[in-house]
Amino acid sequence: MGESPINFRLRILIAIVAAFAALAPVCVLAGGSTTTKPTEKFELSNGAHVEVIGENAEVRVHGVTTDTLELTVTLNNAEFVDYFTQSFGGDPASHLVISANVSAGGTTTANSVIEIGIPAGIELTIRTTNRAISVDAVSISTAILATSNGKITVANSSGDFDLNTTNSEVTVQGVDGPVNIVTTNASVWFEGVVDEGSNSISTTNGDIAVRLKNGSNVAVSGNTRNGDVTVNGGSDGVARDGDRASISYRVDVGVATLHLTNGPGAIHVNPPVIAVFDGES
Repeated sequence: MGESPINFRLRILIAIVAAFAALAPVCVLAGGSTTTKPTEKFELSNGAHVEVIGENAEVRVHGVTTDTLELTVTLNNAEFVDYFTQSFGGDPASHLVISANVSAGGTTTANSVIEIGIPAGIELTIRTTNRAISVDAVSISTAILATSNGKITVANSSGDFDLNTTNSEVTVQGVDGPVNIVTTNASVWFEGVVDEGSNSISTTNGDIAVRLKNGSNVAVSGNTRNGDVTVNGGSDGVARDGDRASISYRVDVGVATLHLTNGPGAIHVNPPVIAVFDGES
């Protein structure tokens, strides 16, 4: 007895549904489409505020010599990234928002790379997740840089920097201006001039290494537990009490302050070598 037409059509329908079910995850896991948007330019007023809001967004910032911000964005698995820009305050703008958030369905596969050429004197705020933030050769008034599970790197820059991440290293080199750094479960490497304001570095389960460059004028304090502590490669300015240690050290008259907090973990002030800067392990 032959198969009935109804059963035959049912088998065909099941086969089609199964085929689509098998193919759909492959498209998402493969990353979907990648879109690089044409470079956008925004005229900014003096002291304007640039705000970057991201999710799974890597942000790269470098300085430019004009008053025009340059923006290039790459969206991976682009159909799941909600991207927009919005400027406020007329032309030139006094406030620019750049947003790249992940919509439902792309949490684990969609991401973006935001590249910004930023003018001098700008107030910069970056808040993202699960990706790195890097800043190079900028001269800004203030910068608040925050991510989670992403490294933060600032180099060859001046301004007032507030850096916050989790479970990732923070590297600061060639920076002139107040710096406040917070991370967890990772090391902090700092090299720069500290000569004004209240500065701080805090981590847990990682090392803190600080190299104070010529021109620094700072009083350094700090504490840790279960970690090695040195100043200028030795123990001057270091007090120990069991597994705990504190630091009291000054460069010049100590106009600025720098407080270092760790534990467990090491603290080194002016060590002979910082591997990440000097290329030694």
